[in-house]
Amino acid sequence: MAEPSSDSNPGVTVTIAVSTSDDEARVESCLRSALAQDYPNELVEILVADAMSMDATREIILRVASADSRVRMIDNPKRTRAAALNAIVRAARGEIVVPMDPAGDYGRTHVTKCVQALMSSRAEELAIVPRVMGRTLVERALSAVQKTKLAFTASAEIARDPEAGPALLGAVRRRVFERIGMFDPSTRVDEDDELSHRITQSGGTVTVRRDIVVHKAEASSFKELFRRQYQLGRSRARRTVKERRLASVRTLGPLAIVACGGALVATSSIQPITPFALAAYALMTGAAAVRVARGEGIATIPIAWAAFPVMHAAHGAGFGAGLVRALVRPDWQPTARLDDPEPA
Repeated sequence: MAEPSSDSNPGVTVTIAVSTSDDEARVESCLRSALAQDYPNELVEILVADAMSMDATREIILRVASADSRVRMIDNPKRTRAAALNAIVRAARGEIVVPMDPAGDYGRTHVTKCVQALMSSRAEELAIVPRVMGRTLVERALSAVQKTKLAFTASAEIARDPEAGPALLGAVRRRVFERIGMFDPSTRVDEDDELSHRITQSGGTVTVRRDIVVHKAEASSFKELFRRQYQLGRSRARRTVKERRLASVRTLGPLAIVACGGALVATSSIQPITPFALAAYALMTGAAAVRVARGEGIATIPIAWAAFPVMHAAHGAGFGAGLVRALVRPDWQPTARLDDPEPA
């Protein structure tokens, strides 16, 4: 394999960070993609932090590692992606950390492009925008739904506004964790956005590149859609209380839908508005489902139509539960820094 020339390659050491949790169906493909990157072999290590998987994930990782010394597995008993990235950053030998998600589809030049983009700027982090995709009919429909105006996800923000904030951590200089601290290990989602916010708040800079593409499916089933949206709602509520700020009024959208819908159903016997409100909601989400079908095919209409209430109910319920939990029992600690002793 020919290595990139010194002109195209900054020559810095890189740690590819892979966080896994019961990923037996896709972890090997992710590791093969990481191993096949065109960045020079001697400058790359691949650290896999596994959340004590109960399926064959760990066996697959160890098998791949036995054939290539660049791959190492470390344990992630706290089980969140933020905790996995913390464990990897602490164990890393690379100057730059490049995350690769088992759910993502990465080109062979991904690491090289990320390193070049970061090293050609003074920024401490490179943010990239994932392109949502799906292989099955359900995946395509659920992914497309989350880019519509009725969604409350990063994909929706980007679809509405090309200049919307970064959505995915592409690469980060390891030394930044000495200055601003590690990821909050209790954060379940949005840890990439949280890091970007802390970097900019501390006076650092984040560079955004939209030409470095990662394809990934948002959800492959309604169960996964509900779980992800519930976690997203809880995480955003926790972060709102922790930072004592509301990212935007839209953040309250799902909670408002759940609260208003519940109130209308509970009072349906004493007021005549409920049927009209439910009909209006059905028409609004139905129209959005038809718009989804323009790009994904008419067969996606019923899937997309059903996805909206699932998404709104899960996100709203998660936000409400996260808000109560964060107010009653806050679980955040002072941010540990890279040079601090590793917590027990």
